[in-house]
Amino acid sequence: MKRSSLISGAIAVFLAAIISWGAYRFVVNSDSYLSGVGRIPGGDFNTLVTLPDGIDVTFPELIGKMIGPQIQGNRVLMIGDSIFASTSSRYGNEMCNTLTQLGWQVAVEAQAGEFIDFGSRVLGRRWEEGWDTAVVFLGTNFDGNIVRYEEKLREMFDVLSQNPFVVLTTAEFRPKQLEVNEVIKRLAEEYGNVSVLDWAAVASNNGLIGRDGVHLTADGRAVLATAVARSLEFSRDRTNGQCLKPVFRDDSKVLDAMPTTVADETVTTDAVDDGGATTVVP
Repeated sequence: MKRSSLISGAIAVFLAAIISWGAYRFVVNSDSYLSGVGRIPGGDFNTLVTLPDGIDVTFPELIGKMIGPQIQGNRVLMIGDSIFASTSSRYGNEMCNTLTQLGWQVAVEAQAGEFIDFGSRVLGRRWEEGWDTAVVFLGTNFDGNIVRYEEKLREMFDVLSQNPFVVLTTAEFRPKQLEVNEVIKRLAEEYGNVSVLDWAAVASNNGLIGRDGVHLTADGRAVLATAVARSLEFSRDRTNGQCLKPVFRDDSKVLDAMPTTVADETVTTDAVDDGGATTVVP
């Protein structure tokens, strides 16, 4: 082969590499950010979790490690109040639709109007079934007794601490929530294997909180599911995502604040009965 041909071939390969790299940088930007997603978890996000068109959100860095790379299984128990409940399969199903793409088997155990003691009820009923991790979001409903809140949160952390898990801060819609978030962050640092998703920082973005100043808009629900996905990352088994049947489904305490859009409740029947829990359809 002529020397000129070799040189031409080398130049072509070099230019192709530059073009490919430029395209990659265009997609993820210079700081490994993907439009509509935020930082790519682990730099290995083969199934993209995207936000609705027109939503521009700044995601804070996770405080701690992403969960997927730390564990072998893919079963995640989500425990929360109306904020999580609004993303469940009885409404828009944003949480399951997002997390199952990443291989997670998801049970959203959340009810509207619940306080911190709800976490112990969920764990007492379901934790022994064999979960690999959990995501906790309790504190929106706070009675002002910060000592009791910390005591009950610590009880939950004691049960969950055998596994890495995620806890969310609450939106800071009133001064009392700053106390709640301080306890959440302090206990997470104390226990060590707890990662903190700073929802307070995410919720400060425009358009995510509704007119009542507490509950989420449709965009807010999509962003919440994406934020949780970023904290979990891919599960080890990326091919077996499922939405599992919840036990706790009674939103009657704050039904008027829940979404009016109801999704088809296409969930996998888990090996549990409903224990008399009520399914409320607005």
